[in-house]
Amino acid sequence: MEITKFKANLPIYLQVSDLLAERIIRGSYPVNSKVPSVRELAEELTTNPRTIQNALKELIDAQILITRRGQGNFVTADRSKIVELKQQRVKQKTAEYLDSLQPFLSWNEIITAVEKEIAKRREQ
Repeated sequence: MEITKFKANLPIYLQVSDLLAERIIRGSYPVNSKVPSVRELAEELTTNPRTIQNALKELIDAQILITRRGQGNFVTADRSKIVELKQQRVKQKTAEYLDSLQPFLSWNEIITAVEKEIAKRREQ
């Protein structure tokens, strides 16, 4: 069981939504699979069931999850939605990374550092 520590600067339901989206992207919850129930997620993440419901609503509104009456919530079968989610996540993480480096490095230094790291990883 993974221990989840929530940050104070972002509503917990959004952090839970991000965590679930990450699990979908990584394949922990494959396409068409049922995600754990509100109660199961609340227990696992030691948070209020209402918080979990709000997090799930975010993913349902984004059409990442679909609700089947009496059965629960399932990852969408529409793979383009998952691809779109991945692309959004890459943009978000890239922006966060660049924002964290920008006060310390020029754009050219950032580009050089990233290119060197990519080259190093390609050799592995």
